[in-house]
Amino acid sequence: MSLVPQSYTALPGARFQPLATELGLERYNLLEVSDDSVNYEDLFGGNEVIFGVHEGTLTLSGPTYVANEDPMVCVIEGDLIVDGPLVIRDDLYVPLWIKGSLIARDLLLSADAQVFIEGDLKLAGNLVTDGTDATHLVVHGEAQVGAWLRPSHRGAIYLPESVPAPIEGDALAARLAPTLVPRGNLRLALCEHVLAGQPLLRD
Repeated sequence: MSLVPQSYTALPGARFQPLATELGLERYNLLEVSDDSVNYEDLFGGNEVIFGVHEGTLTLSGPTYVANEDPMVCVIEGDLIVDGPLVIRDDLYVPLWIKGSLIARDLLLSADAQVFIEGDLKLAGNLVTDGTDATHLVVHGEAQVGAWLRPSHRGAIYLPESVPAPIEGDALAARLAPTLVPRGNLRLALCEHVLAGQPLLRD
């Protein structure tokens, strides 16, 4: 399945409005929501921090593939509901701050993806974290996850104790679906499989 990635601001129904940097820094404390893991200076250095805020719930239909082009902070003042899988594959720093809950079929975070959820994480399917040292997934509420696949040990992943232990290392290699093995670019293959709704694990 070939989907063209979009930025958060270009997603159907998204209405991210600019917020003055001074107000954004005052209103949204990244160090606090990241459990003291990262702050704006770590991500943006001395550059201006650009904020975009979507008021209310954002509902997306079908597989959703995100790859942002410009560094900024995107805040959803409500829930993010995806009727399908959500894949975020960022090569730059664009924190997604969800004030409510994130509800989707599957969630895959790749490369430098960063997601901070003040509410719950509810997945009908699987969670996949395949990122870099910059990757963040912080869930402050409850979490419902089928299985957690962790091809990469890198990144700051803070989840409730209710989330099952990750499948990783040799155990993951032994259970990957035949269509994923062998693959020269496992990271890209995982994205494609999740978006297409293909199984990631052997039966």
